[in-house]
Amino acid sequence: MSPRRVAIVGAAGSGKSWLAQALKSALRAHGHSVLLSDGPGAYPSNTTRGTRLASVDWWITEASKPSPVSGPGVTTLLMGLDLPGLGPEQQTEDSLLRQALISAQSPFRIVYGVGVHRLNNALLALGLTEVNTAAWQDRERSQFNINGGQDTWVCNDCSDPVCEHKLFTRLLTQRAA
Repeated sequence: MSPRRVAIVGAAGSGKSWLAQALKSALRAHGHSVLLSDGPGAYPSNTTRGTRLASVDWWITEASKPSPVSGPGVTTLLMGLDLPGLGPEQQTEDSLLRQALISAQSPFRIVYGVGVHRLNNALLALGLTEVNTAAWQDRERSQFNINGGQDTWVCNDCSDPVCEHKLFTRLLTQRAA
């Protein structure tokens, strides 16, 4: 059985990376094997990085262009532009992405929402059940309180503004105390 393939596309800053990671976590929490590919590229037919695709339930790819990750057998999720801080550049990029998807006759679903709501909308678009919102929010809150704030955060690969806001707000609160 080949994996279900999901392409996450969207304008810069629209939450592609966050959603890819959140989907991976949610699917793995339900016992699925997930392969996450960050970047455009065709889905290989047999192996990648030593992982046999036959043993993968889900293959998630994040890309800024619909082709070649979009196509037959691929569920394409287009990130909505409802996140704060997105401007005219992202609107132009989003318009070009939609035109490319329509021209390629590649069906897509638009995913809106912030945080767990965006994840739940993506899961519903994939025909899956939503995550328990309260449990997910508890997990997110506890993530910012690991080891009493003594752990070093590595945020070089993350540009999630909500995450950064929580992190820096907590640091400022600790300094003021």
